[in-house]
Amino acid sequence: MSERYSPPAAPNQSLPGYEQPARGNGFGTTALVLGIVSVVLSIIPIIGFLAFILGPLAIIFGVIGVTRKFTKKGTSITGLILGGVSIIIAIIVTVILAAAASSVNESLNKEHKVEYVVTTTGPAQVNYWNGSGSSAEDITADWKKEFTAKGFEVTSLTVSGDFTSESSVTCEIFVDGSSVSKNSGTGTAATAACAGTSSLAK
Repeated sequence: MSERYSPPAAPNQSLPGYEQPARGNGFGTTALVLGIVSVVLSIIPIIGFLAFILGPLAIIFGVIGVTRKFTKKGTSITGLILGGVSIIIAIIVTVILAAAASSVNESLNKEHKVEYVVTTTGPAQVNYWNGSGSSAEDITADWKKEFTAKGFEVTSLTVSGDFTSESSVTCEIFVDGSSVSKNSGTGTAATAACAGTSSLAK
C-alpha cells in the first residue's frame, strides 16, 4: 500500500534567523504623498499655511510607518523628512511675507515733508497739488509752499509767466529735503512744470 504524499511543511517563522519578508507600507506611502504636497504648497504665498497642517500629518504617518514591523521603511522616512522640511520652508516664507507686509505698511504710513519752490523774474501763476486738492496762486516774486504728505502721494507744480512780457521761471520740488524734480522756462508766457511722488526722496 502506497504512502499518502504530504507537501513540505512551511518554514517555522519562529526559528532563529528567519526574517519575515518586507511588505508594502500604506502609512509610508501616505506620508510620502503628504510630504510632497506639503513641500510644494509651503513655497506658495497665502496658501502655504496648509503646510502647517499637512507637514505634521506627514511626520505622524511617517513615524507610524517606520515603527511598523516587517514593512518597507523608505517611503516612511522620506515622507517624514519632507514633512519636516515643508514646515521649515513655510516658517521662512511666513517670516519673509510678514517682514515685507510690515515694510509696506510702514512706507504707506510714513509722513514726508514736501516743499514747492518757484523763482520768477516777473508776474506768474502757480498751480500745485497741496495734498488734498489743486490750488492756484498769482505771484510777482519768488514763492514757496510746504505741506506734509503721507505714504505714496503725487506731487505736482506748474508755473506760467505773464503773456505780455518775457520772463524766466523755475520750479522745483523737494521731498524730505531732497530735490525730486526741477525744470525752468524762459520767454513770453514761459512755463515750467515739475512732478513726482512723495516716495522718491532718497
